[in-house]
Amino acid sequence: MKIGFYNIQGGTGKTTIAANFAYILSESVKTILIDCDIYGGTTAVLFGFEDHEHTLNSYLAGESAIEDIICHYDDLDIIHTDVSSKVFAYKYDLSRFGELIKILEDEYDVIVYDFPPNIVEDNPLFGYVGEYEYINKIIIVGDDSIPSIANSLKTMDLVRELGIGITGIILNKYLGFTDISEIVDDIVGILPYDYNVEKQWTESTPIVKFKTKFTKELRKLTNEIASVYLEKDLASLRALKLAKAISGIELEENHNNEFEGANKL
Repeated sequence: MKIGFYNIQGGTGKTTIAANFAYILSESVKTILIDCDIYGGTTAVLFGFEDHEHTLNSYLAGESAIEDIICHYDDLDIIHTDVSSKVFAYKYDLSRFGELIKILEDEYDVIVYDFPPNIVEDNPLFGYVGEYEYINKIIIVGDDSIPSIANSLKTMDLVRELGIGITGIILNKYLGFTDISEIVDDIVGILPYDYNVEKQWTESTPIVKFKTKFTKELRKLTNEIASVYLEKDLASLRALKLAKAISGIELEENHNNEFEGANKL
């Protein structure tokens, strides 16, 4: 499962959703989060890795090995970007990104991408479309405002033109101010505005480690998306086991026996 979070508009809470989505999944399956914003990523701040020397930036510049850029936070593995001004001095080889993903997908059950909002060739979302399928689905993160809804619709059109599947739109920071009837069929989840989200940035702790209404809704949404996605798009016993593990449902013993018997035929 390789799933990305994106919107052509910044400030919608995309990094918050991607990071916490990945953290929730890591509690059940082997998951890695990749911050793909090589110029303005903030994942390092959220998880407290600002001082870590090796980053996606240094890897893309050929200065770091894969094993050096993977950080660990509880059960979640993370590849973050440099938060210093050095990001503008690196000379990037984006072909290394595709090579990185080919290696990681053999090691992880789930790869979660936090894509930057820019629409340039330095955005990995655009670099290898059609050359290597390093992503299966995109989830668009918008917020409760008319400009964000408009940009979420434009983002959907852009992603479709790239030939990437869309899971839907998560409407974040919802206060009920905006008419969402135009996008209601595309919404996969609505997350309430929660001022406690700011706490994660000051304490370098994912918001899902706190008990809030936002956390409750995000956990529920994450489990629903992962379960449906795996069962629908990955028709294999391994995928079914992952889906059940994520939703907290054990596979029945006789169900396993049915598969085992079929494999022997």
